Amino acid sequence: AALGGAADTAEPMDNWILRWLGHTAPLLVGQAPRAAAELLRQAVTRSPAGSPEHDSLVCRLAEALYRVGDAAEAERVAHRGLAAATDPDLRVDLHWTLAQCRTMSGQFPESLAALNQALAHPGISARNRARLLVAIARTHRQLGQIEMADQVASAALAEATKADDDWAVGWALHVLANTAAMRGSTADALPLFDVALTVTQAEPALTDLRLLLQINKAVTLGDLDQYDGALVAAREAQQLADRAGIMVRRAQAHCCLGQLLFNTGSWDDALTEVGILQEVTKDPGVACADHGVAAVISFHRGDVSAARRHLAAAAPHAERIGNRVVGALALAHSQALEQEGALTDALGVLTGFTDDAEEVDEVEDLLADGVRLATKVGNTAAAQTLTDRAADLARDSEIPHRQANALCCRGLVDHDAGRLLRAAERYHDARRPLLGAKALEAAAGALVDTGDRAPARAAFSRAVDLYTSLGATRDVARLQARFRAHGI
Repeated sequence: AALGGAADTAEPMDNWILRWLGHTAPLLVGQAPRAAAELLRQAVTRSPAGSPEHDSLVCRLAEALYRVGDAAEAERVAHRGLAAATDPDLRVDLHWTLAQCRTMSGQFPESLAALNQALAHPGISARNRARLLVAIARTHRQLGQIEMADQVASAALAEATKADDDWAVGWALHVLANTAAMRGSTADALPLFDVALTVTQAEPALTDLRLLLQINKAVTLGDLDQYDGALVAAREAQQLADRAGIMVRRAQAHCCLGQLLFNTGSWDDALTEVGILQEVTKDPGVACADHGVAAVISFHRGDVSAARRHLAAAAPHAERIGNRVVGALALAHSQALEQEGALTDALGVLTGFTDDAEEVDEVEDLLADGVRLATKVGNTAAAQTLTDRAADLARDSEIPHRQANALCCRGLVDHDAGRLLRAAERYHDARRPLLGAKALEAAAGALVDTGDRAPARAAFSRAVDLYTSLGATRDVARLQARFRAHGI
């Protein structure tokens, strides 16, 4: 009765209706989860408890509730379903839904324990083993344990291929593509996303996975500085998620688009995207990224109170993501400390991740600011370590922002205006105006110190223009005050 109302007064449904719902529910949940949740809620209360039809409907109801953003109720329904279901396939599906719900609340240890216990069940089929392995791999990835996620996903792909299960093959490829991107091997990730999209193309019930693949492909294109394709892919995913009504994917699509717009300098649009949905629909990583982007923009625009509100709102979500790195949030925390004059602590925020963090795609965005702070406080060892890491990432890479990072870090360490100006050019090629403005500001400072006033004035003017285009009023004021002291 708790699943849908007063079950003892509801009319039972005919068996043929229940059988039809059991057959079509996966497609309904995939294509129209909100309508499916309403229909399944009624069907659960009007089907005989303990019957195979009832157990199947409970399983699909839990999945539908998760997709429409009611993770707490989905978890309760899935728990009840797992206590009653005996069918191995249903039990694995319920474990999947529970794992996704626990992601929303940051219950990663509980999720891993339950999934590994299910995996150890004797007589488990290759198909179900593959599906559980994928859920375990996803959990490791969400914890920032990239190497472990990659190993488990590879094992899942082998099992799924052996079982001829396109569902598990697609999900395993998704995890492998993500781990490749997060390790910084962005060029290797794209083909995996494309293969996975092909695998899921003909299966309507895999709408959720196709959305996730599209979102993460957009992120990867952004990591390659291919922003035209990235923005198109992100907007397509957003529109599909809106039409399908899958709230978790809607939140991820808006977050992805917000980060792309932030990187490329469309900050007003970025703020709209990251603030468009309520917190309850966001998993902890998405919430941290959204608040991080909003806080960074607010600091640059001089709205310190808004920035600190976003940092406070992100704090409970940050406690739930384990060892994961969220670049924008780390940058915002560093900015807050720098404004207070705590430069060593601000540097510590940016360098605390770099020793053992596996998420290269997030850490690399912190390197240039880390070197800037390290040189400011005289920590030459930290500056050199970060510069070496930027050089390693740029080696044999054609990605503009990686080349720019290497030039910028080395230019900051050597106080080399020429390198900093070349870095600004590559940041322009990468379509990353904030980083370009910072490189130009540093170049202008180096030129002033050597008495080259004309090129210093040119670099200063270009930096001011870029900060102005972003609405970064605080940076414009700081820069004008700094160079006015030099008569510029």
